[in-house]
Amino acid sequence: MYYNHLVKKFISNIKLKKINLFFGNIASIFILILITLVSLSVILRYIFSIGFTWLQDLYIWIHACFILFGIAYTLNKDGHVRIDIFYRNFNEIKKIKVNFIGSIIFGLPFCFFLITKGYDYFLRSFLISEDSKETGGLQNVYILKFFIFFSGILLSMELIHRIFDFFKKK
Repeated sequence: MYYNHLVKKFISNIKLKKINLFFGNIASIFILILITLVSLSVILRYIFSIGFTWLQDLYIWIHACFILFGIAYTLNKDGHVRIDIFYRNFNEIKKIKVNFIGSIIFGLPFCFFLITKGYDYFLRSFLISEDSKETGGLQNVYILKFFIFFSGILLSMELIHRIFDFFKKK
C-alpha cells in the first residue's frame, strides 16, 4: 500500500503535461522558423542563384525537430490520427479503453524501440563525431539524432501519464 502511495505521489508531482506542452510550444516556433528558412532558401536559389548546403540541412533539421517534438504534444492534445470507422461511434468509456489498450500494445513498444535504437543511433554518431555527408553541410549530426531518442522519452512520458490517468478514473 505504501509503495502505491509513493508511486502515485511521484507521478502527480511530475509535471509531465507541462514538459510536453513546453516542447509542443517549441515545435510551434519551429514551424515559423521552418517557413522562414524555406522561403529564404527559395528566394536565394531562384532569384539570386545562390544556394547554401548548410541552409538546406538546417531546414531539414528544423523539420525533423518539429515532428519529433510535436509527437508527444499531439498525443497530449488527443490530436493524433485514428481510423475512425468504429472509434467515432464508441461511447466515452469504450474510447478510453481503446486508448488504454492502444497505449499498452502499440505506444509503449514503439517508445521502447525509439529509445533503445535512437540511443544507439545517437551514440554511434556521437562517437565518430559525424558531420553532414554533403560538402558545406551542418556539422555534429549527432545532435539531430539525439532528438530521435529524446522524442521516445517524451512520448513514453505522455503514454505513462495516460495509463496512470486510466487507473485514476477507475
